[in-house]
Amino acid sequence: MTTRTLAVPGARITYDVTGSGPVLLLIPGGPADATGFAPIRPLLAEDHTVVTFDPRGISRSPLDGEPGDHTLREHADDVHRLLAEIGDGPAEVFANSGGAITMLNHVVRHPGQVRTVVLHEPPVTRYLGPGVLDGPDIPAIYREHGIGAAIGAFAKMSGFDITPPTDPSPEELARMKVMEGNFAYFFGHLMAAIGAYDPDLDALRAVTTRLVVGVGEKAVGLPAHEAGLGLAADLGLTAEPFPGNHGGFLAEPAAFAVRLREVLEGR
Repeated sequence: MTTRTLAVPGARITYDVTGSGPVLLLIPGGPADATGFAPIRPLLAEDHTVVTFDPRGISRSPLDGEPGDHTLREHADDVHRLLAEIGDGPAEVFANSGGAITMLNHVVRHPGQVRTVVLHEPPVTRYLGPGVLDGPDIPAIYREHGIGAAIGAFAKMSGFDITPPTDPSPEELARMKVMEGNFAYFFGHLMAAIGAYDPDLDALRAVTTRLVVGVGEKAVGLPAHEAGLGLAADLGLTAEPFPGNHGGFLAEPAAFAVRLREVLEGR
């Protein structure tokens, strides 16, 4: 695996490339970074050139200054520049959670660059349900009460397990420190931008990119799962089931890799 850096307006994007074959870009969501794909990456690299990266403001991809005013557009344009740098024609993309929101923006702004995008549990606000829409203002909780309170409120609202290890090793402590910075960027800037995103359904129906909406088989009833079902229905698609929950690629990488190949091949 090789690690490289790409300078983009306002940030430096660190990305990793491994394997050979058609390009498959994996995009994490929210405060997550490329390490979430570590278990599945070598499995997919058997027949793909797998590209993973840390989005701007996350982990190894620092901002050059203050975050811009058009956060989602910047993230979508970063993907465009990264794929252009890698080259080799239209790519396949798997995007999880907030990364899927980035790709919903990207396929409209940059038509033809992606052949197929798998949008795994995109948390589109209009489909999240009353538990989220009527829930607490988590960025405000972060500003007023700090990161611990915001993480707790986010975990309760989303249904995600964000429990830290009870007796962390030095490596886990270092990782927790990185994630604290990632959550600060997420709560302080990115979460509000994701929440404000409202899809242009007509524009999405018109794109040449093949859109696939995925949902976790073990995430039934959770907000992001329900959002995936809602978006798929409004696009006239059937949501494709994937192993595990919101992060099935991390918990069940072997089964997830098999399913992702099936979906990319149209099976």
